[in-house]
Amino acid sequence: MNYNVDYEICTIIFLMLLLIISRVRKRLVDFQSKMYQIFMDVCFVNICLDVITCYTDSYYKEVPIWLNYGLNCIFLMVQCMIPMMVMLYIYMKVQQIREGKRYFLILAALPAVIAALLVASSPVTHLFFYFDATGYHHGILHSWLYVNAGLYAICTTVYAIWAYKVIRWTQAVLGIIMIMVTLLPTLVQFFIPDYMLSGIGTALTVFIMYLTNENSIMYIDVTTGALNRQAFSHHIKKYKKKNFPEQIFVLALDNFKIVNEVYGIAGGNELMRMLVEALQKQYSTSAVYRFGGDKFAVVLKETTEGSKELETIRGILRRKWHLNDSDTELGACICLVHSIHHSEESLEDAIEYSVEQAKKVGKGQFIEITENSATEISRHAAIEQAIINSIEQDTFEVHYQPIYDTKQRRFHSMEALARLQVPGYGYVSPEEFIRIAEKNGTILKIGLLVLEEVCKFYKECRLKEKGIAFIEVNLSVVQCMQEHIGEDILQILRKYEIDPAMINLEITESAAAYSEERLIQNMKKMKAAGLSFSLDDYGSGYSNINYLVDLPFSIVKIDKYLVWAAMKNETSKVILENIIAMFKKIHLDVVTEGIEDLTMAQLITEMGADYIQGYYLARPEETLPDEEKMEEIRRKAKYE
Repeated sequence: MNYNVDYEICTIIFLMLLLIISRVRKRLVDFQSKMYQIFMDVCFVNICLDVITCYTDSYYKEVPIWLNYGLNCIFLMVQCMIPMMVMLYIYMKVQQIREGKRYFLILAALPAVIAALLVASSPVTHLFFYFDATGYHHGILHSWLYVNAGLYAICTTVYAIWAYKVIRWTQAVLGIIMIMVTLLPTLVQFFIPDYMLSGIGTALTVFIMYLTNENSIMYIDVTTGALNRQAFSHHIKKYKKKNFPEQIFVLALDNFKIVNEVYGIAGGNELMRMLVEALQKQYSTSAVYRFGGDKFAVVLKETTEGSKELETIRGILRRKWHLNDSDTELGACICLVHSIHHSEESLEDAIEYSVEQAKKVGKGQFIEITENSATEISRHAAIEQAIINSIEQDTFEVHYQPIYDTKQRRFHSMEALARLQVPGYGYVSPEEFIRIAEKNGTILKIGLLVLEEVCKFYKECRLKEKGIAFIEVNLSVVQCMQEHIGEDILQILRKYEIDPAMINLEITESAAAYSEERLIQNMKKMKAAGLSFSLDDYGSGYSNINYLVDLPFSIVKIDKYLVWAAMKNETSKVILENIIAMFKKIHLDVVTEGIEDLTMAQLITEMGADYIQGYYLARPEETLPDEEKMEEIRRKAKYE
């Protein structure tokens, strides 16, 4: 029989180009990528054997019989394996996300292995093919090759559909398309046996895999040539599942903004590219990642000697870098993070934390994240997750602490305090979780959620009837910088029909320092709408009197540490007394925080403070104090 192999020859050329491109480009070195490379090699060999056997079978008289049997056996054995390899590739794609079972791999390979062994017996049994005086002939089981491909196609399709919840629908559909593309030319060849087409299907499947999963461009940082953050996450996920410990050296370049200013963005990018090239030359292209911005990571085995590698990396950084006809130097903080101390989810947080700590210490510093540091990072991650969960589920707690009027001897107002409960850690202080929320951007949502809870509480408890003039609500630094914050607050007040005069917004000195110009504009708009303002924690930061001159505050809240210091020494006492007197002369009401006992309450009242707030009178609670607690508070408040 004469075979038409023109299509297969074209396919060989196409696959050869794809093989070259795939090997030249940088790629992730993981099991799936290795499997893809093997699959591509097998397909290439399979198509080459298909073309070769077409010629040797046609010229069976000239070709030694042992060679013909050998070539055909290898070709058909590979044919048995290709459908199985497609199925295993889809399976491994799913198992990036969920742990797999070894018995499934064995079960999936069994039919193909049995078929391949039967093919190998054909020179003796003639089950799949044989030669006689008239040439090459199909054996009684030759059709099983098509049945084998069909069975694997069905099983793979079912598995891809079943796994759609683990992988995205698009990936499941692509898996099914790959199966159809592989199968269709084979079916055509079954009905038109003199046209060799099966290689076209496998080649197209290889190409689809390359475009959708193995295209290394998606893992490469185009600016520097390093592997990118997505590649880093992919790598960590694979190696953490294998419980394979690694040490990660993180380089955070010092003053790189200055480099960009001197050499321009293009010059800065070129400098980073040269650094990456040097690191890749020292280690490998699969070990160097750009973590983001001016941060890079070198991932090594835990068995590597850390101190030696630290000196090697420092040596690379100390080189003279020739750029734009001049030599420049690079400095960097270096952090060492051990993957064994962290979960897959917390490892990237640990890297960010280590860089932050190193930058605080100073330029060119080295920090190693130990197991103790990992505990602190785990706490940070737990708080961050608790913040996100509380926002999504609207479960932030708001507690209220009464503020006592020293002149009228009654409760005058209340401060709303956000509270966060973290699983495994209990309640954490606002100072801790607010700082985290400001960094990850959730503080804006928290602020508005707290205000909504305050409005509900004010209406439900009819606070105005109980003599409460207003509720104080804290505004964070980030909130103060938002151009639309005033309208957001007023919109919530309108929603619950709350008089703006019933809300007093507390702003810290640090907030005023960070965003004074924007803050002035926002405060003027909100004051015109009826809101009032307090300067919170006076004495804890800059203690700048200009804020009280430039910004429309009506109340100053003196920080508890200033109050506590006044109880310990005469100098601090004199300072506090004069601060209170100064504010009174410029017609500002004074609230003193941190009042914890009778002596403090008496002293602060004698100094002329308008209001006192602290644990002596009442702790923050979710509800108004009941009658029994109110009686106890009244008794404490009757001090002279």
